[in-house]
Amino acid sequence: MTATLDSPSDHTAPVLDQHDGAPPDADGKAKAKARLGKAVIFALFAIIGADIMDLLDATIMNIAGPVLQRDLGASSSALQWIVAGYTLTFAVMLTTGGRLGDVFGRKRMFLVGIGGFLLGSVLCSLAQSSGELIGARILQGAFAAVMIPQGLGMLRAMVPAEQMPVVFGIFGPMMGLAATFGPILGGWLVGADLFGLSWRAIFLVNVPIAVVALVAGSRVLPHDELRSADGERIAKPKLDLVGMLLATAGVLMLVYPLVQGREAGWPAWMFGLMAASIPTFGVFALHQRRRNNAGRDPFVVPTVFRKRSFNSGIGVLFAFGAAMSGVFFVYTLFLQVGLQYSALHAGLTMLPWSIGTMVSMGISQGLMPKIGPRRTLQGGMLVMAAGTVIAAVLVHAYGATTTSLTLIAPLLVSGLGMGLIFGPIFGTVLGDLDDAEVGSASGLLNAVQQLAGAFGVAALGTVFFDKAGAAMLSVPAAATLVFGISAAVLVLAWAVAFSMSKHTKEAEGH
Repeated sequence: MTATLDSPSDHTAPVLDQHDGAPPDADGKAKAKARLGKAVIFALFAIIGADIMDLLDATIMNIAGPVLQRDLGASSSALQWIVAGYTLTFAVMLTTGGRLGDVFGRKRMFLVGIGGFLLGSVLCSLAQSSGELIGARILQGAFAAVMIPQGLGMLRAMVPAEQMPVVFGIFGPMMGLAATFGPILGGWLVGADLFGLSWRAIFLVNVPIAVVALVAGSRVLPHDELRSADGERIAKPKLDLVGMLLATAGVLMLVYPLVQGREAGWPAWMFGLMAASIPTFGVFALHQRRRNNAGRDPFVVPTVFRKRSFNSGIGVLFAFGAAMSGVFFVYTLFLQVGLQYSALHAGLTMLPWSIGTMVSMGISQGLMPKIGPRRTLQGGMLVMAAGTVIAAVLVHAYGATTTSLTLIAPLLVSGLGMGLIFGPIFGTVLGDLDDAEVGSASGLLNAVQQLAGAFGVAALGTVFFDKAGAAMLSVPAAATLVFGISAAVLVLAWAVAFSMSKHTKEAEGH
């Protein structure tokens, strides 16, 4: 099955299975649209499957620590790296992964990423030592960084602009469910000890998902082709190796301390490493400018930074991602450390958040055409901030006597806000970009998400532990403080969003 790509300015759906290149008649067009619907559905299964594997493997390991210590004799440092090795590699390589899709083809790199992730998952399940498991986790993170940035560009090639809000709207609930059920699934798999696999079953869950994604992706994803804003085919860029190394070094200098700083006690050299990332990014920017002026392909397409929605959207995404990650992290600590809930109980307590997200995703699709994507996004920021404030008030009032029932209202409200944010944010940030810019922008977008998450956990986690004290005697007070700070950050994101474009064709469906 083959697909031809339309130009960004032509919103006609791409026609599948037109082997002779002749325009189809009316009946042919109707059939093509029907086939397109099926193709998009299978493409979504493949791309969402990849995202779910990434999200599960980024969160599911937190629950298996005690079992890993017993089975593999893993030290505390090794356990830390089993979790952080994946996150660090993924964050550092995301920009590179996005650019590789531009250079070698998004479909090709997506399938390569899934295949490598599948291999890494199998190697994780076969690991006989903590060192082997850390190596396999790093391999997983590297291939995840190759597969994840390709999805948005491929969907844009398959889906008419007016249907993109629906496509973006599917991701939020699915990711919310994966984030919520990941720890629940992990706890069940470890506890059930299916076929004597224990923690190894956590990684084998990826095998059927990866196989389905490979089969579906190879059949329905569009062939790799880039077009300019006026619809002309353009040649694929060449890889800027120097730019790739500079970008990777800069991100590594910034992300490594954020991921490992709190556990290491924030030694001075970590702050020096973060400071050194600034001149490294400066050299990278200078190299990109010179390479672009010389007519050579840069690592990051500079024109993405001339787009108002992209620049301001990156700032909004960072603030939102930091607040969201910090809130999730502190909720987990409050429930499991402060209230002594099991991982399963804590995961079930968080379900109202996912339910709220799913409900508001549908609401956002009706709001965007009426009030615009920016106002929908800003409304979500305020609703989510309100839910976080309610949580702060209730936890402050009830303290250690807080129950799952007490938290239903703030979790539901926060989820409703997050769904309103997820609906328009990706379409708004990427909606004004050309096809040739999407690979770089997608990699940057995902890298910013990871960086924001690491920053949120590091910064708000530090505040939480400082307030809770070494003996963790003031957990409710610490959670209250962090919830308040997170709400303030969300309000800041609401203010920054005023600099975003009010109207983008893909976010609004026009």
